[in-house]
Amino acid sequence: MDLGLKGARAVISGGSQGIGLAVAKELMNEGATVQIAARNKDTLDAAVAELSALGTASGFVCDVADYDATVAWMRSAAEAMGGLDIVVHNATASGQPDDGPDSWRRNFEVDVLGMVGMSEGALPFLEKSDRAVMIQIASITGVEHHDVPISPSYGAMKAASIRHMAQRALQWGEKGIRANTVAPGPIYIDGGAWNNIKDNMTPLYERDRDQHPTKRMGTAEEVARVVAFLASPAASWVNGSTVRVDGAFCRGVDF
Repeated sequence: MDLGLKGARAVISGGSQGIGLAVAKELMNEGATVQIAARNKDTLDAAVAELSALGTASGFVCDVADYDATVAWMRSAAEAMGGLDIVVHNATASGQPDDGPDSWRRNFEVDVLGMVGMSEGALPFLEKSDRAVMIQIASITGVEHHDVPISPSYGAMKAASIRHMAQRALQWGEKGIRANTVAPGPIYIDGGAWNNIKDNMTPLYERDRDQHPTKRMGTAEEVARVVAFLASPAASWVNGSTVRVDGAFCRGVDF
């Protein structure tokens, strides 16, 4: 299936590893040009070198918790690529154990305001695109409670990010801009959070792995393929939606 992404210009926060890097690869495999952002320059440079084997890729050092810096990144990316079509916010403060107000502030600044900065900074350029779309990578913890060792701020801020995207779909739909959320379930990535849980909290890992009907966790690539579809003109009538990518880990029914 041709997703119609050839020539699309995409920006991805938290794009140097994990789901963000997988999304960048998937979009590039479909013919898009990408610019990824991350805080660590060395990790960013390594990811850009890997992506460059697939096509045109570049990097930008940015902490999306800084609103002004994020808006500046959108302007710089649009200038470098001749515009913007796809905005993917993947960066997260993650779900570290609760350390009081600081965890709430960090999750709010990265997981919510990060997308606010990207969407508002990208708006003038998305308005000029004929295939404009924004995608927030959230989590099933934003729609259901799960007994995992993360700060309460993580799920709460993911829920806020889902609401933000739904509101943007209504506000900016008339501008030709779609806004959707992808909510992954447990995703196993080498060196990632579930790798750490597997090594240090094996019973918890095995419990959640086996809660999936297929007795395995998802992969970053499986999330990325859904993101690529939602980012494409093939999903032109999907707007304001939250798509769970969890292998039936959640038990809720959406109606």
